[in-house]
Amino acid sequence: MLKDVLRIIEYKEMLKNNVRKELRARYKGSILGFFWTFLNPLLQLVVYSIVFSTVIRVSVPSYNYTLFLFVGLVPWNFLSASVQQSTTVITSNSNLIKKIYFPRIILPLTITMTNLINMLLTFVIVFIALFISQSYVNVWYVYLPAIIFIETVFVFSITLFVSSLTVYFRDLEHIVGIVLMAWTYLSPVLYPSEYIPSKALGIFKMNPMFSIIESYRDVLLFNRQPDTFGLLYVLMLSFMLLVVGYVVFEKLQRRFAEEI
Repeated sequence: MLKDVLRIIEYKEMLKNNVRKELRARYKGSILGFFWTFLNPLLQLVVYSIVFSTVIRVSVPSYNYTLFLFVGLVPWNFLSASVQQSTTVITSNSNLIKKIYFPRIILPLTITMTNLINMLLTFVIVFIALFISQSYVNVWYVYLPAIIFIETVFVFSITLFVSSLTVYFRDLEHIVGIVLMAWTYLSPVLYPSEYIPSKALGIFKMNPMFSIIESYRDVLLFNRQPDTFGLLYVLMLSFMLLVVGYVVFEKLQRRFAEEI
């Protein structure tokens, strides 16, 4: 793994160029262009907000549901977009893989870094909304870099698995969409964790996105310290998955050129 870290550093310009290219190409040709980075989550927010606050009537005591939803939706979209895009990141770069040498791990890393930047940019809108709602910076904001780092490690570990396995099992591209849909409802993205029955709460907390989303809300919305134990659990799990994901990716990437 250390070798690949050194190789990534060596090829850092390629990584930067790939991320820049992804950000530019994502909305190339559209009238609004890069503004879709903000509009996509906002439109998604409007739909969910109408459905879950008007039709299903989910409520958050002492807080605006739309803002509550927004804070959970932004980190969720980081995971969802990264995993979904990782299903095609190897096959869509088949010409590059066949023609030149570079550390293949740069491809899933590009997807992760691109969506991380998108998340950070979208958080600008979140902070503006928080300011308008008179929710100001508090001492617990010091946890934000740690939460973002932990989620990034977790997301990258998943993209390593998915990007390499999809090359050999193409149906995974469709399965991932179904899994993500189910995962959305098994995570407290659209509803408060208080809605989860106490008997099932322990099982729900095994889901890494539970602690991640709850931590963002604790810091940004509720002005309180996030669950440190939950974050440590996700951090340890993420590094374990990263090591296993790296081993799987390293083994499978040897035959990428043949399979694609």
